[in-house]
Amino acid sequence: MRLGQAIRDFLFGAFLLDLYRETAKAHRQLLTVTEFLVFGEFVGVPLLSTYYALRLLPYFVGDLYDFKREIMKDRDVMEEISEVDVH
Repeated sequence: MRLGQAIRDFLFGAFLLDLYRETAKAHRQLLTVTEFLVFGEFVGVPLLSTYYALRLLPYFVGDLYDFKREIMKDRDVMEEISEVDVH
């Protein structure tokens, strides 16, 4: 049982871990963009999608604190550039 789990974990790490991380990163980015459209006026960005934002607000109101923390976080430009793939 433990050997099977160890083999399964090794194969997952060897073949799927990068795909899993990239998918999770893309998911976080899309969630941040969606929350930005809904909560943009809370952080001072005037958007014209107020009606639709109000329709989506009940689904995202629990994530407001995490969204504010993510948006207001200091970012280094060199850190953002290092993630760009030029291949």
